[in-house]
Amino acid sequence: MRLFKRQPVRSPVNAYFSKYQQSITQGVQISGRKSGYIPHPLDLSHLTGKKIFIGYRGEALPSVYDLRPKGRVSPVKDQGLAGTCWIFATYGSLESCLLPEEKWDFSENNMKNLLAEECPQGYDRPFDGGGNQWMSTAYLSRWSGPVLEKNDPYDPFQGNCDVFPARKHIRRVVFIPPRKSPTDNTNLKTAIMNSGAVFTAMAYDDGYYNEETTSYYSSEGFPNHVVNLVGWDDNYSRKKFKTRPPGDGAFIVKNSWGQNWGDKGYFNISYYDFFLGMENALFSRTENPKSAQIIHQYDPLGWIASYGFQSDTAWFSNIFEAETNQNITGFGFYTASPYSSYNIYVYENVTAGKPRSGRLTKSFKGTIDEPSYYVRNFSSPVRVKQGKKFSLVVELTTPAYDYPIPCEVRLEGISSKAKSSPGQGYISDNGKTWDDIYALAEDASICLKAFAELK
Repeated sequence: MRLFKRQPVRSPVNAYFSKYQQSITQGVQISGRKSGYIPHPLDLSHLTGKKIFIGYRGEALPSVYDLRPKGRVSPVKDQGLAGTCWIFATYGSLESCLLPEEKWDFSENNMKNLLAEECPQGYDRPFDGGGNQWMSTAYLSRWSGPVLEKNDPYDPFQGNCDVFPARKHIRRVVFIPPRKSPTDNTNLKTAIMNSGAVFTAMAYDDGYYNEETTSYYSSEGFPNHVVNLVGWDDNYSRKKFKTRPPGDGAFIVKNSWGQNWGDKGYFNISYYDFFLGMENALFSRTENPKSAQIIHQYDPLGWIASYGFQSDTAWFSNIFEAETNQNITGFGFYTASPYSSYNIYVYENVTAGKPRSGRLTKSFKGTIDEPSYYVRNFSSPVRVKQGKKFSLVVELTTPAYDYPIPCEVRLEGISSKAKSSPGQGYISDNGKTWDDIYALAEDASICLKAFAELK
């Protein structure tokens, strides 16, 4: 194995995360509550203004739309004094996307707790601390949840590391591109209309909130809160805001401050709000867990940074060992660009340190339409015997983004518990010669999961 003849490059850090580290705004109070949104290290600004959801564009978007009368919004909850708005917005999106066919009440408390620094697979945050969509995606994608509210009721002041059965397995989380302008709302509207409530961050300040009209517009600030977008009104008058924005139009917002706040827990935010639509996610697809399912993974803290070889195409692989006789049924990884293309290969009986050794048992190609956490099942499983090593190998092209390899890395202030070992993850610029990512960073792991069922 060579040692990085062509040196991989790590992706830039989100400017808002850098500012957060400098100011440590997590403890700031907003409307009597703890600030709940922590900017993530990932910088996906290359997505700004990119159009996605092209397959849904056959139907014109109406000027007014609201999920509530359609029975597609779960009840408003109250996060209390904790900085957990991001968890309520995560489940506000997931529960909405399952409605009206399925009605669920998922436990915010369990995610709040298991992602805390006091727990083995937690981030650098206290039980009542802030977070973001990448953290909640990591919790869901590693199958820690969602769990039922009745199994782990919400308590903003207390924490533990109790584990309960996951009631769904996440299959898709779409990271909706940042808006390029106040009228660049097609992605957000299409997501709401065709899937459900959208997770979005905002910069909240009581001074910009109009209590009489339950409306909000700000032209400055720092992202500190997360809400759900559940509808819109293109004609909502600019005169209803405390400070008048340049034009009409507003999104309908579901908050997590209880039904006694705002308009029964809702308010309107101007299209012209300066941070609206910059950090968005849609927790859109799930599947029901099956008995005797197995997940192989090295990235419990999820996507923290990316690597590349100064090209939008790169190779990455994880080598796993089957602890029992099992069938490999699918895989999951992240992609940072719309219309990414991939080739995936499964090898069995691989030699340690050689991801493409052994016998090739599965290969196919695919396209991922949206930047997302992406799961796909094999049409026919791959049988692996107990004690044998197998590998997943991915060639991924992320258009206009030169860091195709998604990784968990150790980063003080957010993911100091990240760790890895030699012989797990490998990267390559050509798919022929490979380097152990442990040689690049002793705390780095490839975000590539394999799913299996017992034979």
